[in-house]
Amino acid sequence: MDDRIKNLVFDFGGVLIDIDIERCVNAFRALGFAAEPLVGKYQQQGVFRDFELGNISSEVFCQSVRHDAGKPVSDEQIVRAWNAMLVSIARPKLDKLLELRNHYKVYLLSNTNVLHWKASLPMFAQGGHRVSDYFDDIFLSFEMHVCKPDARIFQSLVCRAGIFPHETMLIDDSAANCEAARLQGWQTLRVEAGTDWISSL
Repeated sequence: MDDRIKNLVFDFGGVLIDIDIERCVNAFRALGFAAEPLVGKYQQQGVFRDFELGNISSEVFCQSVRHDAGKPVSDEQIVRAWNAMLVSIARPKLDKLLELRNHYKVYLLSNTNVLHWKASLPMFAQGGHRVSDYFDDIFLSFEMHVCKPDARIFQSLVCRAGIFPHETMLIDDSAANCEAARLQGWQTLRVEAGTDWISSL
């Protein structure tokens, strides 16, 4: 790694947490909702994108899905289907984050939504830790009202964290996100979802 790097910015889905899009799509299909055109590995569309941008509430999200499903499915069923894509966070990844914090500022930058974030928080509790033990700060699209690869999300992080782009590396599984970060002067490490990035840092 470049000796100038002082800040590591981690993506969430596919890098820290393992996800299974197909499991989510199948769960929605069982409810009568065709999620496949809208739910993506790197970016969402339609109501799912509005939800990641924080432009709609959980209640409106569920109402929209229920309307499109065309039958009276419950909020609980919808939330369960949406959260079905969340698999687990491997303990070695969390241990690595703690180790990296001894040498770098460590941040999380995620395109996510309030339901996925709440469902993920217990996964950080391994070893008796809290999510705040792993990161110097956390940046979530639904709170920032902007998603990667929009340049504004990288600019906002740098400004809020008080760091310099050339001293910052993004660890992400999306080529588009990495390219957008590079255009902002960041260094990047693209990792394929499900692969071991621990030895690269």
